[in-house]
Amino acid sequence: LCGPCCFPSGWRCPRTPSPPASTGHGRELSPLSALCGRLTAFVLKSFAQARSQIFIEEKHIQDALAWLAGKQKENGCFRSSGTLLNNAIKGGVDDEVTLSAYITIALLEIPLPVTHSVVRNALFCLETAAEQGGNHVYTRALLAYAFALAGKEEKRRALLDSLDKEAVKEDGSIHWQRPGKEPKADLPFYHPRAPSAEVEMTSYVLLTYLTTQPAPSQDDLSLAAQIAKWINKQQNPNGGFSSTQDTVVALQALSRYGVSTYAKSGGASTVTLQSTGNFQSQFQVDHKNRLLLQRVALPEVPGDYSMGVTGEGCVYVQTSLRYNVLPKPGEAPFALEVHTVPKTCDSARAQRTFNIAINISYTGKRPVSNMVIVDVRCCQDSYL
Repeated sequence: LCGPCCFPSGWRCPRTPSPPASTGHGRELSPLSALCGRLTAFVLKSFAQARSQIFIEEKHIQDALAWLAGKQKENGCFRSSGTLLNNAIKGGVDDEVTLSAYITIALLEIPLPVTHSVVRNALFCLETAAEQGGNHVYTRALLAYAFALAGKEEKRRALLDSLDKEAVKEDGSIHWQRPGKEPKADLPFYHPRAPSAEVEMTSYVLLTYLTTQPAPSQDDLSLAAQIAKWINKQQNPNGGFSSTQDTVVALQALSRYGVSTYAKSGGASTVTLQSTGNFQSQFQVDHKNRLLLQRVALPEVPGDYSMGVTGEGCVYVQTSLRYNVLPKPGEAPFALEVHTVPKTCDSARAQRTFNIAINISYTGKRPVSNMVIVDVRCCQDSYL
């Protein structure tokens, strides 16, 4: 799998301590500093894995590894700095254990041996966190995969048993979600896809089930099939998911599942799609065209269609319907107050120039909001 566009232009991860993050330049750098650990680990892994296909200057890899090593604390955890404004990037969890698990996974996927000093110390950090318990379900999903990559089967199995107790099992599928999640809205015209964090943590659990030596057991593959079923349902018609980050992990997990279950000797399958009228279409799926996307437009919408499959193997079928529906009015998660300074523009000067004061506060149910942009536009014949 190729890495996404993850190389921001115009800035670099700082080599020196950042200024205080309360005002000005320091506040601007705070989100970038928080992102640097994850971004550097991801780019390092992508570069290292791409060496077999394209030329990558070894100095870049070693410099990135040295930068990460400089962020490692004495207890093996990686130092977290700054604040991530987009909570989808961090899975809704913001602590050093989660960051350390993410970086450790990237290092092990390069792959670096468990005897490497940075990896060894990082695993010590993760083992300590796992023994203390009380970790978020997202964090435990990352810990389980990190231990699976490190070959620590006992810790892998213990975390999988813990995660299984919190699994959501419905309609023949399995997934994980954040604690305290509100029930899904019952909308007859729309089936909402899962949030980014849930796709990501479920994908990490799938990778954990498929990462074991010498090979996954039949029980592991049976559970993996139910997890893959749920992940497939969250995929949009363009092949992606909610965000870049969960798309990368989900596609990696589905690819690993395909490798683990692929049988070259499998036969062909025929998918027949027909309506209650005269429409009928067939798709042939075999070893030669198994990666080919086949599609057909439905002639009548709304309409009643049925589908049948004959033959051997697994076939993934998805329907895509696009339409516009006005959303129902709901409670606004923000309070906005706008007034002029001075509030009354009676004076001659105030009629020519005045200040606009904007006060915005988050009133939603989360501890903090996600990214927010306030767009201030000029009135006609005026300027800021």
